Amino acid sequence: MENISEFLYGKDYSEKLDKFNKSIDQIHSEYKGEFDTSGYFTMQTHNEKGEVKLDFDQDKNIPTELKDKVLSTFNEIWK
Repeated sequence: MENISEFLYGKDYSEKLDKFNKSIDQIHSEYKGEFDTSGYFTMQTHNEKGEVKLDFDQDKNIPTELKDKVLSTFNEIWK
Protein backbone atom coordinates (compact mmCIF):
# COMPACT_ATOMS: atom_id res chain seq x y z
CA MET A 1 0.00 0.00 0.00
CA GLU A 2 1.52 3.25 -1.15
CA ASN A 3 -0.07 5.82 1.16
CA ILE A 4 -1.76 4.59 4.32
CA SER A 5 -3.05 8.03 5.36
CA GLU A 6 -4.80 8.44 2.02
CA PHE A 7 -6.36 5.00 2.38
CA LEU A 8 -7.53 5.67 5.96
CA TYR A 9 -8.49 9.35 5.79
CA GLY A 10 -8.84 10.27 2.13
CA LYS A 11 -6.88 12.21 -0.46
CA ASP A 12 -7.57 15.68 0.97
CA TYR A 13 -6.20 14.64 4.39
CA SER A 14 -3.17 13.00 2.82
CA GLU A 15 -2.35 16.11 0.77
CA LYS A 16 -2.73 18.36 3.83
CA LEU A 17 -0.53 16.04 5.89
CA ASP A 18 2.20 16.08 3.24
CA LYS A 19 2.03 19.87 3.06
CA PHE A 20 2.15 20.16 6.85
CA ASN A 21 5.13 17.80 7.17
CA LYS A 22 7.07 19.68 4.49
CA SER A 23 6.33 22.99 6.19
CA ILE A 24 7.44 21.63 9.58
CA ASP A 25 10.65 20.30 8.02
CA GLN A 26 11.28 23.79 6.62
CA ILE A 27 10.63 25.43 10.00
CA HIS A 28 13.02 23.01 11.68
CA SER A 29 15.74 23.51 9.07
CA GLU A 30 15.55 27.29 9.58
CA TYR A 31 15.50 27.07 13.39
CA LYS A 32 18.90 27.98 14.83
CA GLY A 33 18.16 27.67 18.55
CA GLU A 34 19.32 25.00 20.97
CA PHE A 35 15.90 23.42 21.49
CA ASP A 36 15.64 19.80 20.29
CA THR A 37 12.98 19.89 17.56
CA SER A 38 12.09 16.21 17.77
CA GLY A 39 8.95 15.08 19.54
CA TYR A 40 7.54 18.27 21.04
CA PHE A 41 4.05 18.05 19.53
CA THR A 42 1.53 15.41 18.51
CA MET A 43 -1.30 15.44 16.01
CA GLN A 44 -4.51 13.52 16.51
CA THR A 45 -7.08 12.78 13.86
CA HIS A 46 -10.68 12.38 15.02
CA ASN A 47 -12.56 10.61 12.24
CA GLU A 48 -15.98 10.89 13.84
CA LYS A 49 -15.59 14.62 14.46
CA GLY A 50 -13.80 15.19 11.17
CA GLU A 51 -11.04 17.20 12.77
CA VAL A 52 -7.31 17.21 13.32
CA LYS A 53 -5.90 18.40 16.64
CA LEU A 54 -2.40 19.66 17.49
CA ASP A 55 -1.07 19.31 21.05
CA PHE A 56 2.25 20.61 22.33
CA ASP A 57 4.19 18.70 24.98
CA GLN A 58 3.57 20.70 28.16
CA ASP A 59 6.67 19.20 29.80
CA LYS A 60 9.02 20.86 27.30
CA ASN A 61 10.09 24.47 27.33
CA ILE A 62 9.25 25.18 23.68
CA PRO A 63 10.58 28.51 22.40
CA THR A 64 7.67 30.86 21.68
CA GLU A 65 8.85 31.67 18.15
CA LEU A 66 9.05 27.99 17.22
CA LYS A 67 5.68 27.17 18.79
CA ASP A 68 4.02 30.13 17.05
CA LYS A 69 5.38 29.10 13.64
CA VAL A 70 4.18 25.51 14.05
CA LEU A 71 0.75 26.62 15.27
CA SER A 72 0.42 29.13 12.45
CA THR A 73 1.34 26.48 9.88
CA PHE A 74 -1.12 24.03 11.42
CA ASN A 75 -3.93 26.61 11.34
CA GLU A 76 -3.19 27.59 7.72
CA ILE A 77 -3.42 24.00 6.57
CA TRP A 78 -5.99 22.34 8.84
CA LYS A 79 -8.39 25.10 9.89
